[in-house]
Amino acid sequence: MGYENVADIFSQISRLYDRFLSTATAGQVHSWQRELISRMNPYGNWLDVGTGTGEVLKKLGDRYEGLRVGIDPAFGMLRVAKGKCPDCFFLQALGEELPFKDKSFKNVSLSLVFRHLQDKERFIEEAKRVLEEGGKVGIIDIGRFRGTPVLLFLMRTILKPVGSLLFGKEKWDFFIHSVEESYSLEEVRSIFEGKGFCLEYSNRRFFGVVQVAVFVRTA
Repeated sequence: MGYENVADIFSQISRLYDRFLSTATAGQVHSWQRELISRMNPYGNWLDVGTGTGEVLKKLGDRYEGLRVGIDPAFGMLRVAKGKCPDCFFLQALGEELPFKDKSFKNVSLSLVFRHLQDKERFIEEAKRVLEEGGKVGIIDIGRFRGTPVLLFLMRTILKPVGSLLFGKEKWDFFIHSVEESYSLEEVRSIFEGKGFCLEYSNRRFFGVVQVAVFVRTA
């Protein structure tokens, strides 16, 4: 599915997204985002890729020392984000084509986004380009683990009626596909290390379904 279709899906659910995500994670998504923030550089320009409704940037707070910038292909999401974080900067863009100068940021984050990237290696190259030396990439995402087949089974059966009712069958099928495309932490680590990063921190949450990882630019 191309980014145009993905953007259309997320724009259509932008008003429901925060409520759905909080419900689906039993409210834990907020603690995961705070955990990620605590492991990143405490200052410097921050870029949130696939920012959605801007929740990560909002959690940084107005006192954060640096620009807070979010990009997303879904314009509907960006409208919600600007309403939540009026002092942040938002623009419509893709993670594989970052419209920023070299060494513009100290931190790059992705909250439940990495598995949606269509060219993950290209994104990492772009993240490396826009990061200062010692800059960090922080990821929260659904990761492939032993229980992934069980999760997919639940999404296709027990959870499907509710998911389809909330978002429509096509959109729910997209979410199922995104879980099918998830990477294990070991796979993510291998890709980053091959591009000049090292893993500084990792943790598994939500019974192992969610992984939190921070990579540091070393080359």
